[in-house]
Amino acid sequence: MPTNFSDILDFNRRDFLRTLSAAGLASWLGPRADAAEAGPVPTTGSVPTTGSVPTTGGSQKADENSASSANLHKLNPVPTEQVVIDDEFWSPKRKIWQEVTIRDCFTKFENDRGGAFNNFDKVRLGQTGSHPGDPWMDGLIYEMIRGASDFLLSHPDPELEKQLDGYIARITAAAAVDPNGYINTYTQLVELGHEWGLNGGLQLWQHEIYNLGALIDAGVHYYRATGKIPLLVAGVRIANYMSEFMGPPPKKNLIPCHPLPEEALVRLYELFQEQPSLSLSLPVPVRDTDYLKLAEFWIEDRGNNIGKPNWEKDHKAAEQFVRNQEYGSGRPSWGAYAQDDASVFDQKDIHGHAVRATLLCAGIAATARVNDQEQYRETALRLWENMVYRRMHITGGVGAFANEEKFGPDYELPNDAYLETCAAVGAGFFHHNMNMAFGEARYADELERTLYNGALAGVSLKGDTYFYQNPLECDTSRARWSWHECPCCPPMFLKFMGAMPGYVYALDADSIYVNLFVGSKASVKMNGVEVAVRQTTRYPWDGSVRIAVTPSQEARFAVMMRIPEWCSGETVKVNGQPIATDQRVRGYLRISREWQPNDVIELDMPMPVRQTNANPLVQADIGRSAVMRGPLIYCAEFADNAQSIRTLSLSAKPRFSASFQPELLGGVVTVNTNASARNLRRDALYFTDSEAVLARPTTLTAIPYFANANRGPVYMAVWIPVTS
Repeated sequence: MPTNFSDILDFNRRDFLRTLSAAGLASWLGPRADAAEAGPVPTTGSVPTTGSVPTTGGSQKADENSASSANLHKLNPVPTEQVVIDDEFWSPKRKIWQEVTIRDCFTKFENDRGGAFNNFDKVRLGQTGSHPGDPWMDGLIYEMIRGASDFLLSHPDPELEKQLDGYIARITAAAAVDPNGYINTYTQLVELGHEWGLNGGLQLWQHEIYNLGALIDAGVHYYRATGKIPLLVAGVRIANYMSEFMGPPPKKNLIPCHPLPEEALVRLYELFQEQPSLSLSLPVPVRDTDYLKLAEFWIEDRGNNIGKPNWEKDHKAAEQFVRNQEYGSGRPSWGAYAQDDASVFDQKDIHGHAVRATLLCAGIAATARVNDQEQYRETALRLWENMVYRRMHITGGVGAFANEEKFGPDYELPNDAYLETCAAVGAGFFHHNMNMAFGEARYADELERTLYNGALAGVSLKGDTYFYQNPLECDTSRARWSWHECPCCPPMFLKFMGAMPGYVYALDADSIYVNLFVGSKASVKMNGVEVAVRQTTRYPWDGSVRIAVTPSQEARFAVMMRIPEWCSGETVKVNGQPIATDQRVRGYLRISREWQPNDVIELDMPMPVRQTNANPLVQADIGRSAVMRGPLIYCAEFADNAQSIRTLSLSAKPRFSASFQPELLGGVVTVNTNASARNLRRDALYFTDSEAVLARPTTLTAIPYFANANRGPVYMAVWIPVTS
């Protein structure tokens, strides 16, 4: 077992799955030592229930539909190609990610341990043997292509597009070797004959359905970005094969051990629904309804297994059970780790591996939006509320424990939690899909939390070093890495940030929704009238937002403004005239009128620094507070404070000040407050109250959490003790 802090943080999916590899390594994971063993925390006291709002933000607002609803109110995102980001905060970051991060990651995938791209060439040449990287490297490459494709939509880049075309040519050549389009380089190079984890294979390790789902997803996004079809054709071919091969009897009872393919197939289905003529131009048949049915099968079939083996009891024995095909004609269980312990419609909480769980939930929400089935809607709502109100950290990060990278029980939110970047991104996809399905502002509130905090922290300000884990406190053993043996987080980060322009605005039949406050221009059509939307803001540093609404001719429609849950005391003007803000529709301020060219909405959101407390059932944060300003979570680093972070305490009556520091960390607003620094005693380890060490007044300086660890390894903390 890992024996120190850094070892615990480094015990990740790669290490867990290596215990399930073909080599049959003995498991590290004896009886679980984390807090989950103690059982669930009692849920007495002030606990949000269905329809309630968490108490960590601003004041409540009247809402004509404040009760949480499992009824659809579909929104359509204004797609990335119709949104131009021109923003002081986001534009420089997006430029770095496109020019530095994408190229840095592709270079490392090309060269690390022999180069994962070379696996496709080996398959094309009919070779077997070594496989650089883990079995899921194919999927990570496809995710990189998807993320890069979305950046191309925002900023055309001929050099990057040419690079992607070269990669796609190698991938599609390898996929063409199999008549069904099957491509999973690890299986074909190392475990030939174990396709789909059958015949003594181990699907939990091989990751092939996950990989192929990512291939389908990349094909859709690259087609949308460039109009080119080779990768889309490869995705359609394998989707056809899987639809024929997997499903209810007499088809094979197979599900993805790592979710992602569920949503990918929904997006493939939606593409052909939007562009029915596209199917006529492809050299393969298109069976779009089959893709939706297979996604539904993968969701509905979870828990439909023989109940064996018991992965938590003995991983090595469980692997051998599967390798020996002792499951007979049934399907082995992949356990709670892979959300296969029960039907998702019966699962009361979100649990297991946090990345898998959030991506599965994102797929459920995406499917619910399409099929409008009650059990899908209610399940998505139940699992989202459990995650956000009981199992999510203040940064939007999820996955409390390194052991299996999993969720803990309700309110078990340690500050040295695992919080994988991928899991924050998965949660972000879940929030966005819920917003598009149900049209409620609270889902965009949580998308914003994750976007600015839990996910944004995953890549350095320079764009070429990364984080796998994002705890809320750490010591100097934690540092950003240039590359990782399991480099899953950078591709997920790029997928999320590549898609971000499509999260800013949305539409329904008679309304334009403003979900994110990002300097941008968008072109939309309302009731047949072209409408230009221009948003100007310095958010998140400043709460003033100006939105120019310019229809090509006078037109009646509504603008639905999200007033963030953290905000209190906002003012809204239309053409300089104040309007009331206390009535909401699904959490949005609805502004309905006959819009004229050059009408202007002005939203002003005060941004005082807020001392935020956790639910008292979160034992890790009793007697501690976090500092927030606007949507940002703040942290204290040793680099900004003259004493050890661990000796600092906030005043019970803090006096906060905030100032923009243009030369610090690329330009950030820092927060200062009065605090106490306890003097350390060197002559005693324990002492009575009467011998308590004296504290002296000092100043605590905090920076945005997303910018942490950009000045080398330092002590850092989000939750700070408060003096009584």
